[in-house]
Amino acid sequence: MISLADGIGLLIGIVVIATVADRLRIAYPILLVLAGIAVALIPIHHRVELDPDLVLLVFLPPLIYDASLDTSARELRTHLRPILFLAVGLVLVTMVAVAVVIHSLVGDMSWAVAFALGAIVSPPDSIAATQIAGKLGLPRRLVTILGGEGLMNDATALTAYQLAIAAVGSAFTVADVFGKFFFAVFVGVAIGIAVGWAGVRILRFTETPVIENTMLLILPFAAYLPADKVGASGVLAVVATGLYFGRHGSSSLTAAARLQQREIWDLIVFLLTGMSFLLVGLELRPILDSLVNRESGSLVIEALSVVGVVIVVRMVWIFGATALPGGQRLVGAGERSPRSRRETVVIGWAGMRGAVSLAAALALPQSFPERNLLVFLAFAVIVATLVGQGLTLPPLIRRFGLVTREEQDVVLVAEARRRLTVLALSCIDDLGQTDRFPPQVVDRIRLGYEALLARTDRVLESIGSESAAGDGSDGSGDAGANGSGDLDAERELRVLVITAERNELDQLVARRKISERVAGGVRAALDVDETTMRP
Repeated sequence: MISLADGIGLLIGIVVIATVADRLRIAYPILLVLAGIAVALIPIHHRVELDPDLVLLVFLPPLIYDASLDTSARELRTHLRPILFLAVGLVLVTMVAVAVVIHSLVGDMSWAVAFALGAIVSPPDSIAATQIAGKLGLPRRLVTILGGEGLMNDATALTAYQLAIAAVGSAFTVADVFGKFFFAVFVGVAIGIAVGWAGVRILRFTETPVIENTMLLILPFAAYLPADKVGASGVLAVVATGLYFGRHGSSSLTAAARLQQREIWDLIVFLLTGMSFLLVGLELRPILDSLVNRESGSLVIEALSVVGVVIVVRMVWIFGATALPGGQRLVGAGERSPRSRRETVVIGWAGMRGAVSLAAALALPQSFPERNLLVFLAFAVIVATLVGQGLTLPPLIRRFGLVTREEQDVVLVAEARRRLTVLALSCIDDLGQTDRFPPQVVDRIRLGYEALLARTDRVLESIGSESAAGDGSDGSGDAGANGSGDLDAERELRVLVITAERNELDQLVARRKISERVAGGVRAALDVDETTMRP
């Protein structure tokens, strides 16, 4: 177990490392994995004992739930084909390839153990990839594909991971595997939707933000535990709950709860990601000591082989498929062109492994065959991809010239404006439930902001389009109002909404989510909204 002193020390380390990463302008998981290596190399005898079942329960549900909350169901449907191509097809192919290679290198390793390793290292992590892609201003389409892949591939790989764990020491037939897989998928999704449905309705009975967000913290565990108990996929249950709540649950929350929600989940993901990388450093030292009897040359060969497989298979899979007639659409591009080929390279090179793979490796039971070797190989893959690819991806994107500085500013301004518009719609809904404003005024203002949200989405979908980017009109609505009472109510409502947007924008700048340059563009748009109000 982790002592209080261990926990405080880890928290201090996470804060220091993340601060340094922020100053260096690199994704913080990269420095965290390097810190994990440093911890592992320190010759200390102190070891933190982790309960594998607790690791799986504590780390996976919140990380996966947060990713699902950040995923738009509409965008998933729009880019479903490339996402499934990467998140299902590529994950399964990578898992099989890793299993074949490690089984051939370690002769006495069973196929179930080999497939467990393949399932652990097959899903790329979305946190580092989307952080890098978003900060550099990649087109929204590519960011959506990478984010959707990071969500869906976790479900695919971890469902296969749970089947591989169950298969160790058991006599499974092919029919058994497929039967258990489909049971895990369909029952897990059903449980997740049921939990999301129940959560949405329970939240309608409270208007206290602390209680609402406590309920939100419970939801991923409420989905994961019963699914896992009946042998279904707890991961898919969490994904289904997150997607359902993201689509239907926002209106069940008060505005204050929605404002708290994002900050709470940012904190949770930050702490869990940091903990996982530093904890593996404390676990890795005794693991390295236990592998001392193995030849160092064979360990290096095995690690390099697994790393090579996960990188090469991804590139071959993507380029092989996109070389087929119409294949460019599998990665979201509509036609062959130098730009589309460069985008394909970026998607292929963005296959960094991270916290989910690490949590799955640490969650292997202590009695699991070749556990120490599997944890070591998983960490090797994470280091090679997260550090090697993570540090080279930004210069690769810049070298390819996928996004100019002007386009990058458009993306960042549009994404910030989109966030504020969603907040504005939430405020309008809350204020509309009172008797303070006439319904026709609330409806008129809401329609205007919904139009603004649609225009902003078009900008993000078609970055670089002059017609889309040039449409910067406000969406607060300017339909004629009847009577001075309606005019006064409209002006008062719009002032309240714009004030809420400005406050949120100041918070984004204070938390260094966006730069002052980007905030200046958004403030200008808000100023236009305010100056176009009726006198």
